[in-house]
Amino acid sequence: MKPTTLLVLLASLAMAGYWDVEKVDSAGWGAAVDMRWHPDGRLFLCYSDTSGVIRLASKDSIWSYEDLPQWRPTRTGTQAFDVDRRGNVGVSYMGTDYYYWYALRTDTGWTDIQTPFGTGPYLPTPTTLDTTGAPAITVQLGDEFKLARMLDTAWVTHTLANGQSGWTNDFDCSAMGSTAGGAVWGVFRYTSHYPPTYAYVSQLFSFQARDSDVSVAQITYEGGVGSASGCVDAHGSVHSCYNRDDDLYLDQTAIDTVSTALTSVKFDSLERPQIAYVPRRGGLLHRHLDAGVWRIFDLQTTGVTALSLLVGPNSQPVVAYTTNEGVFVAHGVGIAGQNEGRQEPSIFGSRLTATVFRGVLQMPGTPSASCAALFDMSGRRAADLRSGANDVGGLAPGVYFVREAQAQTQVVRKVVITR
Repeated sequence: MKPTTLLVLLASLAMAGYWDVEKVDSAGWGAAVDMRWHPDGRLFLCYSDTSGVIRLASKDSIWSYEDLPQWRPTRTGTQAFDVDRRGNVGVSYMGTDYYYWYALRTDTGWTDIQTPFGTGPYLPTPTTLDTTGAPAITVQLGDEFKLARMLDTAWVTHTLANGQSGWTNDFDCSAMGSTAGGAVWGVFRYTSHYPPTYAYVSQLFSFQARDSDVSVAQITYEGGVGSASGCVDAHGSVHSCYNRDDDLYLDQTAIDTVSTALTSVKFDSLERPQIAYVPRRGGLLHRHLDAGVWRIFDLQTTGVTALSLLVGPNSQPVVAYTTNEGVFVAHGVGIAGQNEGRQEPSIFGSRLTATVFRGVLQMPGTPSASCAALFDMSGRRAADLRSGANDVGGLAPGVYFVREAQAQTQVVRKVVITR
């Protein structure tokens, strides 16, 4: 090999992205996993073991662990959780009585709430906490699929879909969350079959709900939709990623000719889609769209049984996954690479120095110029910022990121909002 060729090769390797993988828990987990950012900057994971014990793991400098109080036996892999902007943690799960329960952890400890919803299908239950901290879950009651939200102390339900009479109907909510404006969104799959003829239909839908206003949109009309996930972008639009006819789709566009067993999708702070997925042939892949081109990275792992994806305001992905060896988190380093002239600091490894604001966030420049946006730790757009004084007193205290344009570059800085 020529010396010049070796130098080019070494330079390209030095610039290549890589994955920093850490083991969170070496116990025999593997049923399900999900993760969220806490307002104080910590990463939270929620997962269960084969006996149904639900555990929260969080990391500041080291990982710490907390098991959900064992009020009753739970069904493995039916848990889902969210962290609201005040730092409260909500976990929904199915008991062995096939009723949904909801556990809320605040500064005063855990509270367990029995929901009025029992169900037959043994399916995971996504949960979200809206901007007021109110929980929302999806439930199947007979042949109806409903969104349930707790308002004050009462559960209020909205019917999202009705199954076909005389058919066997199953509904599976693949992803759920809330926007900065307080709307609850979700992506769900409807599968039905008619036993005498074994006719089979599987379709995908999305929904958004704000107060009593609920809208449902059909994403696919053909049958055969497999694994699916969803997310919202910074503008509150719902996106979906799913497997259909052995192809991987983002919304209605096929992006890979591969059959997938698991998918997870998010839009990053640069408004680019990022997807983590497990092909049925095995492995774990990540891809993101950069300047119209899909970049694909192989995490070099096998035997993945559960999957969750987050991205930070620095656009770097975080992938949580489980195998029979435990629970792992992979931090992408230089994966969603920045374009030349654009530098965004990482929130992993070395911490950013934060500026503290109380009530008013000051931005440089003239007050009439629109210059930046404020993102929370989940990557959700919390506010648009203008030069001068910005009232942020209505936001929950915690860590945020300001992203602003400066001379055709993108600059991200960390701020802390306090009372």
